[in-house]
Amino acid sequence: MKEIAGTNARVEGGNTREGGGNTREGGGNTREGGGLTPSRRAALSSIVVAVALVAVALVAGCTSQQDTSGTNGGETVTQPIDSITVSGQGTIKAGPDEAVITVTVETDAPDPQQALDANSKGMQSVLDRLKAEGLDDASLQTANVAVFPNRRWDEKTNKEVTESYRAQNSIQVILTDLARVGPVFAAATEAGAGTVSGPDWRLSDDGVAVSQALEKAYAAARAKAETLATAAGVQLGEVLSVQESGVQAPPVFYGERAGATFDTAVQAPPVNPMDLEVIGSVTVTFRLDK
Repeated sequence: MKEIAGTNARVEGGNTREGGGNTREGGGNTREGGGLTPSRRAALSSIVVAVALVAVALVAGCTSQQDTSGTNGGETVTQPIDSITVSGQGTIKAGPDEAVITVTVETDAPDPQQALDANSKGMQSVLDRLKAEGLDDASLQTANVAVFPNRRWDEKTNKEVTESYRAQNSIQVILTDLARVGPVFAAATEAGAGTVSGPDWRLSDDGVAVSQALEKAYAAARAKAETLATAAGVQLGEVLSVQESGVQAPPVFYGERAGATFDTAVQAPPVNPMDLEVIGSVTVTFRLDK
């Protein structure tokens, strides 16, 4: 009986251990339901570290701003500057010292080879004639050479047909002696040029005229600012900024055009040089003093 009882006791003890095992399993369940597994603890630690870094950064930023303001002896308050911005324009008239004439030779032929060949010979005649007037190669510059078909619309076939080919050669004649503009017109047309146009008046160096125009533009801007300051009851102070708005020195096209007459002698057209306008513009900002 004792052995049986002891056996029962061991069985009961075994049950107790099983119960204890159940208790541990329950505890395990408790940890599983409400506790933290190792992976979750690692994730939570990462979040805590990130939040701490953000907090440190915010504190450091606030400290830097405070240090900066402290270095300046307190809060820095930027006071607006009373100012006025005006624009001015100045114009200078200057006589041209260069004239550019455009001379064009056009030739038609049944095929492009013949058109170009005849055109080249025609332009060479013009060049020889102009050189005989005393012009050098530097004064005679090729501007454009082209060969293209002459087409028309055929009403019967409703198609474009090529009738012939045209060759063009244009040169620019640059003159520094303005008295020679008229004779060049006459010489070019006499030599066979189909179109002579110009002159295009211009300044070879506009630096001096541009500087004078900008000086006048600044003076105009300052005068305008002084008028406005006086009207507002304040004093015009120092210049805060100056900006060049632009300079215009456009060449002037005379508009004379001569057609070839192929006469043995051609009367030179009367040509009078035109003054050029150089325009400068500036924008200036002045301080206003009370």
